[in-house]
Amino acid sequence: MRPLIPPAILACLGLGCSSAPDVISHCDGSDGLEPVCSFENPEDLVLLPGGAWLVVSEVGEPGRLSAYRHSDERVVRMYPASAGATDLSSAEPTPGWGDPTCPGPPDPSQFAPHGIDLETSRTGPARLLAVNHGGREAIEWFEVGYAAGRPALWWRGCAVLPPHVWANDVVARPNAGPLATHMIAPPDEGWRGLWSTLRLVLGATTGEVLVWSGEGWSALPGSEGSGPNGVAVAEDGAVFLTEWGGQRLVRVAPDGTRSVVDLGFHPDNLTWTKDGLLLVAGQNASLGTIFACLEIESGTCGLPFTVMAVEPASLSAETVVRHDARVTGAASVALEVGENLFLGTFAGDRVTRLEYRHSHPLR
Repeated sequence: MRPLIPPAILACLGLGCSSAPDVISHCDGSDGLEPVCSFENPEDLVLLPGGAWLVVSEVGEPGRLSAYRHSDERVVRMYPASAGATDLSSAEPTPGWGDPTCPGPPDPSQFAPHGIDLETSRTGPARLLAVNHGGREAIEWFEVGYAAGRPALWWRGCAVLPPHVWANDVVARPNAGPLATHMIAPPDEGWRGLWSTLRLVLGATTGEVLVWSGEGWSALPGSEGSGPNGVAVAEDGAVFLTEWGGQRLVRVAPDGTRSVVDLGFHPDNLTWTKDGLLLVAGQNASLGTIFACLEIESGTCGLPFTVMAVEPASLSAETVVRHDARVTGAASVALEVGENLFLGTFAGDRVTRLEYRHSHPLR
């Protein structure tokens, strides 16, 4: 199981070459956690309309987008399509889906998805947006549908990101272009990549949130931070981002006002609960130990993790899950589905279900 980011230099960069955490090789459930061990680095999750299927972003070189039916644990490969499956992807960009100058579909042999988000519409098909590192640094647009009775994706367009940007997450916005987090410079860009990663280690600014206007990318004022990672948008237009290097959550209000809450762990992806709270999942370890997770070949990195619920107006936060990684570890996302949380990981082989009957006293 080779991850997306080359870890050899990063794990030692200014960190004393931290020792690797334990690897969880079994697939047994306990403590209310039930793992499904049939994935490769399922870094991000979204729920499809209807609530029966999740889309799983499996980070790798190459990687893939898969559908997971949580009622019976069925897994379907969506993109690139499985051998023999009907592929209705466009050969060129579809008008209204990304940048009209997009150079065409990604190379399936290099496709490397990362953060994902779902955009729904009352008048048209749902659209899945995905960060792609494979062959180009871009946001890819996919039409969501069904083929032969199972979920399917068809590529429809892209927006190539600016030079020297390594994106992490993307979020759709109603009646506006998406946002993407510029986390660091691409790790393979020589000294530029090393310098950016060193700044991340030191908690210094490395990137910001980028806004797609339909004609190009620009920086969102007030969104600069140390390792911008997850991103979400509230109904009032406020933008939330996690600073993975700075261990905090940032809210940028529509008027540009910036508010910050310190979390005490390295926050990764953001999702919304049905009650309107933000779920923040992330890792409890030094950056050196987290980077060392990227070296594992099988199983799941046994890295302790935290999931917090945050009230978006007050930024009041409380811990929902704090786990020492006996069943799963290195959690990168927590998604509420009914009375369960589904956890993904950036370094492992499993999506994990956790029964979730939280009373949300923040509300």
